[in-house]
Amino acid sequence: MKKSNFWCGLAYALLGLVFLLAGLLWETRLSSLSVGFGAGMLSSGVLQLVRYRKWTRPENEAAYREKLEEEQIELRDERKTMLRDRSGRYAWLLGMALCAASILVFGVLEALELVENARMVILFLAAYLIVQYGAGVFFYRRLSKKY
Repeated sequence: MKKSNFWCGLAYALLGLVFLLAGLLWETRLSSLSVGFGAGMLSSGVLQLVRYRKWTRPENEAAYREKLEEEQIELRDERKTMLRDRSGRYAWLLGMALCAASILVFGVLEALELVENARMVILFLAAYLIVQYGAGVFFYRRLSKKY
């Protein structure tokens, strides 16, 4: 396992600890958010350090090599690559449909005066929808030229 995994895990853990302590010591509007970020980063960093410790032990060296070989086989499998691409496309289409439906729902709720100030949410979702579609077209054209 690369040494950068250790340093990245250590940085996450330390940064998470800083966020956690900041959220616990200072009472502000963002305290709960800081505690959440801190706990998430701290646990992620500690988990990464534990994994680094596990896989760098001499008795786990052969198992780690096997694990890396299995991962490389899984990543290069053509059927799985096709399935990953197709599932990503379906997830993208679902996200686009949900975003469009959300725009419609918020528009109706605002018209019925059940939700106030829904205009910002509608504009944000519309901008997100346009960016998603534009990114899809851009990456498709770029990849079709490349391959």
